[in-house]
Amino acid sequence: MSFSPTTDYELYLRVPELLSLQKSPSERACPDELLFQVVHQAAELWMKLVDHEMQQVGARLSADQLADALKTLRRIHSVLALLGQSLETLYSLTPADYMRIREVLGRGSGQESPGFKRMMAVPGEVYPHFEALLDRRKVTLIELYRQPSLHADLFQVAEALVDYDLRLQEWRNRHILLVYRTIGVGTPSLKGKHSELLERGLRQQFFPKLWQVRDDLYGEWSAAHPSGAGYALTGTVQPEPESPAAPPPARAPKPPKRRAK
Repeated sequence: MSFSPTTDYELYLRVPELLSLQKSPSERACPDELLFQVVHQAAELWMKLVDHEMQQVGARLSADQLADALKTLRRIHSVLALLGQSLETLYSLTPADYMRIREVLGRGSGQESPGFKRMMAVPGEVYPHFEALLDRRKVTLIELYRQPSLHADLFQVAEALVDYDLRLQEWRNRHILLVYRTIGVGTPSLKGKHSELLERGLRQQFFPKLWQVRDDLYGEWSAAHPSGAGYALTGTVQPEPESPAAPPPARAPKPPKRRAK
């Protein structure tokens, strides 16, 4: 598609250049290749925005601008939701049509996406800003989670970072379901068995300390409540009976003494 821009809108957004980035009808392996390109190109733009906004979050945490940091994190959550929703359009891509696209895709893989790599790396760049904020407020992470209302603004930021983790994993989970739907569970890709690579990724945590603090908090509660809750809806919880001590092992009988002759 080629034309001269005639409006400020087209000039500002560089619409001609943008629309020239997809293959022409005569170049496409099949009609659905346009869908495939548009979804992935749009995803790269959204991921570029996520990277930019997450860096803004780090700067705002360092400047103690927590309200602005939270506003930015909410924006990021919306973008991550859009990324997940965009994958649904690819549910209509048949396995046969994907294979026709795969023939002209070269050795490309979604694992090579620069935007995806940045989305996985940027949490590690943001979290030190949050830790420095905790230090300035003289509160530890476990103290924050023990009494979140004492530092409500800090707690909201911490949970918004966890939401980034959750929404990114939701998007990755939709991606693996799309892969299963399109090429099956056991089909290998150019980088190995695609399903196994994605499944390993689902176990990744981008803010591991914010997950670990939940284990620590529950560990404290479990130590204080070794039998669990102190009551039940059906009545008072009876303490579990102690297991009877095991009897000592039987000793072999001593041989009878011989009588002297």
